[in-house]
Amino acid sequence: MTENECLEKLRRGGKHRAEAISHLYREHARGFLGYFVKHRVPRERAEELVQEVFVKVVRHCENFRGDTRFDSWMWAIVRNELMDHFRRQRPEEAMEEEDLEKAAEAAAMVEMPADPGPGLEDCVQKAYAAFARAYADRAEMLARVAFDGWSIEDVAAALKRTSGATREYLSQCRKKLKMFLEPCREFLQAS
Repeated sequence: MTENECLEKLRRGGKHRAEAISHLYREHARGFLGYFVKHRVPRERAEELVQEVFVKVVRHCENFRGDTRFDSWMWAIVRNELMDHFRRQRPEEAMEEEDLEKAAEAAAMVEMPADPGPGLEDCVQKAYAAFARAYADRAEMLARVAFDGWSIEDVAAALKRTSGATREYLSQCRKKLKMFLEPCREFLQAS
């Protein structure tokens, strides 16, 4: 069944819609599930997110204008669902959409080595390198504090901020770094 046929059947409703959804589910559900799991969504929750994606596809198929391929449109829904998941997971640590996208890209770049022996150190180094590429200024300040022993006052002077604003800035830096380090948690759970 082609994309256009699926879309037409979705819009028709009834048994046609059920046929189209069944076809789309067979074709895409596994890939969607893999995407969510790859981005560290627990499998049970990832399965729920896949279901939510298909509900949104059905609800919003009337809005599909054909500017892109239908499967590209569905993948946009998948990515939005992942970002919504992260937002709902920790509302007190809500991040800007751009930050979520950078963290998701970084998680995809940090590949787990097959041998989990010395892999934690390698994983952390790769995650920090990805963080530094995305947020060079923040990585530098965290490195100054961690490795050079800079105090809050030293960082505040370098940034020309108050001590309170600097504490908040460093807290936000750590939160952003934590998102990049998330793929390395697998090594801690294995030991």
